[in-house]
Amino acid sequence: MPRRIIESLPWRATGFPPVVPEDLSGPELTLYFLVLIAALNQSLHTGGRVAVALTAVGMHASPLVIGTITALYGLLPMLLSVPVGKLNDRIGPRMPMYAGTLLFVAGGLLPSYQPGLVSLYLAATLIGLGNMSFQVSIQNAVGHIGGSEDRTRNFSTLAIGMSTGAIIGPLIAGYAIDYTGYESAFILLTLSPFAALVLLSAVDLRLSVPTPGQQARGATRTLDLLSNRGLVAIYIFTSIHVMSWELFSFLMPVHGSNIGLSASIIGVIMGAFSAASFTMRVLLPPLAKRFDHWHLIKGMLIFAGIIFAAIPIASHTLVLVLLSALIGGCLGAAQPLTMTLIHDNSPPGRIGESLGIRTTVVCSFQFAMPLVFGGLGSLFGLAPVFWLSALVICGGMAAIRPGK
Repeated sequence: MPRRIIESLPWRATGFPPVVPEDLSGPELTLYFLVLIAALNQSLHTGGRVAVALTAVGMHASPLVIGTITALYGLLPMLLSVPVGKLNDRIGPRMPMYAGTLLFVAGGLLPSYQPGLVSLYLAATLIGLGNMSFQVSIQNAVGHIGGSEDRTRNFSTLAIGMSTGAIIGPLIAGYAIDYTGYESAFILLTLSPFAALVLLSAVDLRLSVPTPGQQARGATRTLDLLSNRGLVAIYIFTSIHVMSWELFSFLMPVHGSNIGLSASIIGVIMGAFSAASFTMRVLLPPLAKRFDHWHLIKGMLIFAGIIFAAIPIASHTLVLVLLSALIGGCLGAAQPLTMTLIHDNSPPGRIGESLGIRTTVVCSFQFAMPLVFGGLGSLFGLAPVFWLSALVICGGMAAIRPGK
């Protein structure tokens, strides 16, 4: 793709991509194609989660049932993330990315083909498994583009693309449900990963392939990585970060429905979360050069926890949009920083495995949090769940000593 075409695209006004190199024939072009593919898949992942939750609400499912469906996004990924990471270390990221995108397409189409709670359970399982395979692989691929000094910028660029998809997905889901129905919403959302599948099939991406020496080093025990104190600290940060993200994604659509908001308005609120993540990720590279990565993550998550406490007492749409944006900005900044730290702290030849452990942590919380807090919400209402989450986030982050 010629440089003048990329510069003419509307995203240039937003600063994305952050840099358009003079030579787009090498790794930079691969990065931008990966970002585009990630944005397309993330549109289905984020929009599909909103559509699944709102479809379940439309079927008058209880918070516990909705929590059970949401938990399935993390069940199989929790068990399979490390094997997929090791597979990345052995064969490279292309085929796991392709398989993940296929699962996105299957999971998106299923509820439109056979509506019902059973199809929602299956869709959540397939989309979660596809997201795990795709995310571990693309994070591995992007971390190998350029040198270590390029990683924060590269991961910020990837995160910007994913935020773009996460903005579009909930909007498509909300407005499609209101104006065309639940089944049509899933069909529209599935067009994005189908386009990603075409790109993965048609474009010759220059992805890193493990050398025989790297493959040999990757054949050691997974538990050995947990003796790396830097990695352990990252996994703890990741636990709190993912808990915050998952609870917001699960609870906000339910809270919005409980106070009488339409599906399209809930989509706007969720879109504001993603838009703020996008903006923060654009601003992140210069911030990362000025401040310590550990302290940035810690400060962002503590502030997100404080905002959590305000959500259940808010009912005005504009206030909820503002609170959603503040949380989105905080949580959006943390993810690229943790990706950079994992690549910097992982042993050679075991980056995929390290990412797999991180994804296991992510998926464990995706599985457990909706079940636990869905049950609590059914018993006590949503407000205590938000307040308990705020206490856990702020208390946990205050207690952690980075790198210890």
